[in-house]
Amino acid sequence: MGGWMRAVTVGVALAAGALLAAEAARAGTLERVREAGVLRCGVIPSGTGVATMDGAGNWTGFFPEMCRALAAATLGRAGSVAFVEVGVENRFTALRNGAIDVVMETSTWTQERELTMGLAFPAVYLFDGQGFLAHRSLAAATLAEAGTASVCVVDGTTTVRNLENWIARQGARLTIRRMRSADGAITAFFNHHCDLYTGDRVALHGQRAQNAPARDDYRILPDIIAKEPLSPVVRNDDPNWRDVVRWVVLALLTAEEKGVTAANAAARKTTGDAETRRLLGALPGLGQGLGLDDDWGLRVVMQLGNYGEIYDRTLGRLSPLAIERGMNALWTDGGLLYAPPLGG
Repeated sequence: MGGWMRAVTVGVALAAGALLAAEAARAGTLERVREAGVLRCGVIPSGTGVATMDGAGNWTGFFPEMCRALAAATLGRAGSVAFVEVGVENRFTALRNGAIDVVMETSTWTQERELTMGLAFPAVYLFDGQGFLAHRSLAAATLAEAGTASVCVVDGTTTVRNLENWIARQGARLTIRRMRSADGAITAFFNHHCDLYTGDRVALHGQRAQNAPARDDYRILPDIIAKEPLSPVVRNDDPNWRDVVRWVVLALLTAEEKGVTAANAAARKTTGDAETRRLLGALPGLGQGLGLDDDWGLRVVMQLGNYGEIYDRTLGRLSPLAIERGMNALWTDGGLLYAPPLGG
C-alpha cells in the first residue's frame, strides 16, 4: 500500500471485523454510517481515471466518485469518506466482516457471488467486458494472432475462469500465468514476464495510462471474451442499505436523462418537470422508504454532478483516457443505462 498514509489499513479493521459486522446487522449499515459520521468505502488501485491516489493523498477516479456520491446522499458531504484500500483477494471478506460498508471497484455481478457469498449487487454502474493489454512487440493485433503468448491474470477471480473457459472453447494455445494480486499481475506484465495482461477493459485503460513505461508501446486488443456487469457490492443482510446504494446510482442516471447538472440543479428544483422536482426534493417522496431526507438527490448532483459528468471527467472525453461511452451511454443515446421512473 505504500505506508499507512495511503489508505485506512484494512488489516486493522478486520481485527474487529466480526464484532462490527454483528453490530451493523443489528443497527443497520445506514445507522452505523450516520453514527460514525463517515462512509468506509473499499477501493482497489486500478489506474488513472478508475481509482488511484494522487500526489496529495486524494483518491481520484470513477469509483472514488461513486463513494463520494453515496456519502453526499447519506451524510450530506461528499468528503465524508474513509477510503479503505483492499485487494481482489480480501475485498469481499472485508465487507462481510464489517470492516467496510461498500465495495466500489470493478466487481462483476454473478449469480454465484450473490447467492453463495453473502453479497448483494445493487445496480450496474458500468457495463464492461474482459479484454487484453498487449506489448506492441508481440506483433499481434488480435488474440487470434497471439499464438502461444503468455497471459498474466489475477488468480481466484472471474477473470481467470473466463480465460480458462475461452481457451477451452477456442482451442487456443495461450499460456496462463496466475498472480496473487492485481499489482503483481500488472507489474509482471510491464516487466515483460508475460506477453498479455487480461482484465476489465476500463481498468486496462487506467493501468496503461498510469503504469506503462511508454504508453504507445502497448495496445488494447479489440477482443472481448466475457461480459462484465460491474456493480457496487454490499452485504446481503441489510436490504435497506442495498436500496440506498442502488438508488444513489439510479439517481445519477435520472439526473443525466433529465439534463440536471451540478450547475443547474438548484434552479431545476423549481422549474423542472414533476420527476425532476421529485429527484431534487421539491416534491416529496425521494427519501421515503430509504431512511433519507428528500433533498439527498439534490445534494448528490450539486456536489458530484450527474452520471455523465462523473463519467466524462474520470473516464470519458474530459479525462486522459477518453473512453467513449458506448454501452455506458443512456438508453436515449443507444446505450444500456437507464433508471426506473421515480414516481408511482
